[in-house]
Amino acid sequence: MIVNKERQRYILFRIFSENKSKFDQNEILKAIWQSIWRYFGLKEANKTGLWLVELDLEKDYGIIRCSHQTKELVISALTLITEISSEKMIFSPIKTSGTIRSLVKVKEKIFNRKKNS
Repeated sequence: MIVNKERQRYILFRIFSENKSKFDQNEILKAIWQSIWRYFGLKEANKTGLWLVELDLEKDYGIIRCSHQTKELVISALTLITEISSEKMIFSPIKTSGTIRSLVKVKEKIFNRKKNS
């Protein structure tokens, strides 16, 4: 018997907020889950396979992993988040990929440019 492994997608997103230092990884992940539950329901949330791969609040980005079938749902949920703990915050998806390696290359081009400037 051959079992096919679920294909994954990685989403690189940018975080816009006035006071990022106030948040931690758990609060941001909780906000993403709540957005999925609120707008798409528990049934769809169970299919996502959501995992926060990387989060850097100093450089304002994160990488999240999800099922390839729920990629659009997760992207929509990210864009629907407007605040966390009464602080305004926006998540802006930048790029989606099937491999983490290609997203890391894009991330380095975008977010390391700030250092070199």
